[in-house]
Amino acid sequence: MPKVKALYVYPVKSLKGISLTTADVSPIGFTWDRHWLITRPDGRFLTQRQIPRMTLISTALPPEALTKEWSKLGPDASLTLTAPGMEPLQVPLVPRPVADAELKECTCWDWKGLAQDEGEDAAAWLTNFLGKPVRLVRYVGTPQPNGAEADPKRRECELPFGKGIETAFADGYPFLIATESSLADLNNRMPEPLPMDRFRPNLVIDDSVEPWAEDDWHALSIVGPPDRKVEFLSVKPCSRCKVTTTDQETGAVGREPLMTLGKFRSGKQLGWSALASWKHEVFFGWNLAATAPGTVAVGDDIIVTRKRTTALAA
Repeated sequence: MPKVKALYVYPVKSLKGISLTTADVSPIGFTWDRHWLITRPDGRFLTQRQIPRMTLISTALPPEALTKEWSKLGPDASLTLTAPGMEPLQVPLVPRPVADAELKECTCWDWKGLAQDEGEDAAAWLTNFLGKPVRLVRYVGTPQPNGAEADPKRRECELPFGKGIETAFADGYPFLIATESSLADLNNRMPEPLPMDRFRPNLVIDDSVEPWAEDDWHALSIVGPPDRKVEFLSVKPCSRCKVTTTDQETGAVGREPLMTLGKFRSGKQLGWSALASWKHEVFFGWNLAATAPGTVAVGDDIIVTRKRTTALAA
């Protein structure tokens, strides 16, 4: 039976992630995942696509923040950012109360909404290290059963696949899953192998499944002792961008894995045409949504409860 091999959370979009042994599942992703976003002064979001140097910034959270006890953290609890040649930056975990009028308008892909600016110290620290004027903002939306499209603080996932699904500042969906088997198959075709961190997944499944088996998964349960179970829907294949060509340890940018993926994992080659753009895009990993909160852990079993029965065609 396939198992969870690794779990990751990325508190600040495009900065280094944190490896976990257990992770709490919320409606918008793992707790703290992509809750912060770096933007231009005008609110336009920035990632490694524009600034590969972002990957040199590490993130850390107090252990309590990664458990169900995070809501009891005091005002001194912080997200810590570290980078070469810089003193650590502490960003309070508990957001300060603000009125909607004090929130900052920002964008993340097609979403335009309101987020909380983290102030001058955070902006100056990031501006100094990244070499261009930037701001740090925090997601403050509270998931609800409906109404995200009318709440400027909440972000609904991209349509047509994300109707009714919310996320924070992830590219499109709350979770990204990948398998070691698919990475191994990709690496067998590559001039040099690449690590899984190029794809920045939240959940990594071990190599006990066939390569690309995840293409057929429509619903799955992650099950652990004593009676833990979290159910997920696999809603969309993940198209890959130039972030995958950035070495996550050095920030150096190359051409792989997009060159190799283009030879066998394009939408045209896979017969995926649900969106016109897929014809020229390449795919690795799948976007998931959780059907209910819960907890998952490294070593948990993966049970595929429903296979995909319809082709990803227009």
